[in-house]
Amino acid sequence: MAGTKDQKTKLFQPKSRVMGRTEHSWCRAVTCGTGVTVLGLQMTKPPFGISVLHNVLAKLQSSHPLLGSKLHYDTSTKQFSFLNTDVAPPVKINSFDPSSTLELLKKLSDKGNSNNLSPFHLLLEHELNSNKWSDPSSFPSNGIDVMFASVYTLPDAKCVIVLRFHTVICDRTTAVSLLRELMELAKDGDGGKDEVQKGIEIDTEGNLGIEDLIPSGLAKKTFWVHGMDMLGYSVNSLRLTNLKFKNVKWPRCSEVVRLQMNTQDTDRILVGCKSRGIKLCGALAAAGLIAAHSSKSNSDQTKKKYGVVTLTDCRSILEPPLSSHQFGKKPRFTA
Repeated sequence: MAGTKDQKTKLFQPKSRVMGRTEHSWCRAVTCGTGVTVLGLQMTKPPFGISVLHNVLAKLQSSHPLLGSKLHYDTSTKQFSFLNTDVAPPVKINSFDPSSTLELLKKLSDKGNSNNLSPFHLLLEHELNSNKWSDPSSFPSNGIDVMFASVYTLPDAKCVIVLRFHTVICDRTTAVSLLRELMELAKDGDGGKDEVQKGIEIDTEGNLGIEDLIPSGLAKKTFWVHGMDMLGYSVNSLRLTNLKFKNVKWPRCSEVVRLQMNTQDTDRILVGCKSRGIKLCGALAAAGLIAAHSSKSNSDQTKKKYGVVTLTDCRSILEPPLSSHQFGKKPRFTA
């Protein structure tokens, strides 16, 4: 009987949980144009059918219950919360055939300076700007999904699979671990139907806010307090006082700058940083500033001001420590 009781306790999921301060900050940030995580995969050929993708996503939801939860907003208390169901509803997959994908790409390429961007890059930015969570007051009474999926078929037999998450449940670190899990489940062609889940235990994921995991005795220390305040402050507005905006009323959109380096170039950077006593994060910040400065046109002689925000992962020093497979936590501090 004891084993049965323990099993029932492990599988128990709270029906709802009000979000902590850090999670609430991310929810508020989404309304301002940030806080959306996109995971895009470009395949040389469709690796599996829609039915297999459905099965893969269902297994991920089973391993990570927050992926199947709903985001609820109480208009009277202005509070966000997670709503969990006994059985997560299947993820709706938006499928685009070659003609509809081409039509969308044409519309996207006609906007701004998009002529030299690849179809994958255009679709990635399009998904980043497809924000279902921008208006909390419009959420259904039973909550809104925290994950969406799309499959774009390109004319050259390629396809792009995109998963879009609310960052409150999946940030960059967890997106990388989710990608590994997704590929493991899909490699056998059946969506991992008989594969043992490698995810974390169901009863530990998403039940606590990040504030509840700060090591005992450190909650009021300057490092933690300042870090929590900075995180909530920065993700909501990135209010760097030296930056001025010409027009804050125009529609906002997110754009992506991508840099890919081979192993040799990466090794050269690491060796150069070590020989000069420079931290890698400092070199990356400097590279970002140089890239931003070089992006302005030669005819623009006005002075420009830039800002860099660095996020540091502190999962390993929480109590208990969090793995990269644990969803729904944002243990990052800004500097």
